[in-house]
Amino acid sequence: MNIRNLVITAFRSLAKNKMRSALTSLGVIIGVASVIMMVGIGSSARIAVRDKVFTYGANAMSVTYRIKPFYEKDIEYLRRNVLQIKNITPVAARETVVVKYKNRMMRSRASGVNNEFFTIKEWPLQYGRYFTFLEIASYQKVVILGNTTRLELFGNTDPIGKIVLINNNPFMVIGSLSELGQALSGRDQDNVIILPYTTAAVKISGTRSFEEIIVATYSEKMINDTVTEIKEYFRREHAVPRNQPDDVKVSTSKEKLEMAEFISKTMSLLLAGIASISLIVGGIGIMNIMLVSVSERTREIGIRMAIGAKKNDILTQFLIEATTLSAGGGVVGILIGLLIYFAITAAVGWPFVFSFFSVFVSFLFSCAVGIFFGYYPAKKASSLKPIEALRYE
Repeated sequence: MNIRNLVITAFRSLAKNKMRSALTSLGVIIGVASVIMMVGIGSSARIAVRDKVFTYGANAMSVTYRIKPFYEKDIEYLRRNVLQIKNITPVAARETVVVKYKNRMMRSRASGVNNEFFTIKEWPLQYGRYFTFLEIASYQKVVILGNTTRLELFGNTDPIGKIVLINNNPFMVIGSLSELGQALSGRDQDNVIILPYTTAAVKISGTRSFEEIIVATYSEKMINDTVTEIKEYFRREHAVPRNQPDDVKVSTSKEKLEMAEFISKTMSLLLAGIASISLIVGGIGIMNIMLVSVSERTREIGIRMAIGAKKNDILTQFLIEATTLSAGGGVVGILIGLLIYFAITAAVGWPFVFSFFSVFVSFLFSCAVGIFFGYYPAKKASSLKPIEALRYE
């Protein structure tokens, strides 16, 4: 018997019990749909996490001190002598302050920076403008509000030109930033008040030193060399003995990204592995139904053998039936999985990432489940002796 006839015979056998065939495929459908969803959500989560991880911006790093604070001369030296640095900003007075506007009051996080901070963070304005050189040089009491701070104090109105009180000191609002969203840690990055670093150091902290420096390089490849040069400069500047550790700590976006991606990949693999268990359960269901089918069709098998069907024909027919059940379930599972995955990403605002590779592998895996779990029933059917099969009641 040729393959075409075997396929037709297999499909006819499955069509006789449509409901049983559909229920048998259900386990595979659920398994494949779960794998597609988990792999897709994992891919979307990695992209979402990547955006959240760039707390300092792309190709950027944060330098904090352990013993001695930073000064203006440190910023200028690094700007002139570390050629890999594209942008650099000091960060002064990173602390919580009380902000008031008329009868509204809230707590917000104040930071003093220069205009390069917004370039590093890729953080555009929604209203107003950035600081001028004169405002930074002359310690002007001007502020740029984060989106959460603006909404709490001014609602959806334009705040430019309004006067707010920060720790009971008046500051004029000159700008409002677009929404940045939550950081990976869950902190609201938009609940901020940005001041010129000179103003923040003197008016908020009462000192001319800085607690942090944020640096961005021209490319990711330059990060490691830049970290080395920064550490070497501060070792010399602070006279750190050779046998002592660095007195500055450098954290890079690259390090955070690698850690976050490792965690998200591990979770994706774990979830996909758990989802694959339902595929195994579906395969066991196929084996069970095929064994029942062999038992019910013993006389049919005997008749076919008696009129010339070979063992390989019987084996192939039952394998085709099992593979059809699992492959059909795989196709339906892929469609359902993609549909649910799309709905989830649309609901949470994540990017939809279509992976042809994951779809192809899921389909192949569903076929493999049918072949693996269908082989034993098919082998059992092909091993029946014609005379005993014909006598079977």
